[in-house]
Amino acid sequence: MCGSVKSNRAANKSQCKFDNDLSVEQRLRFSAKANLAQARLAERERCATSLAAQHKAQQAEKRTFFKWLKRLVLK
Repeated sequence: MCGSVKSNRAANKSQCKFDNDLSVEQRLRFSAKANLAQARLAERERCATSLAAQHKAQQAEKRTFFKWLKRLVLK
């Protein structure tokens, strides 16, 4: 039973055809949700890039013994 082929669980095509079946109200709700999702994605990407830049800046500020020695020798 567990090893049987489950062809009846294949992904079905969408029951909703976007060109004909949606009313104007449904289209507006769908586009509003899509716009909000796109805005959230853009915000997450913006936060990720700013956090990565902060992390790089913090790593650059770390001082190790070798960096200190190099600065001392170059002075």
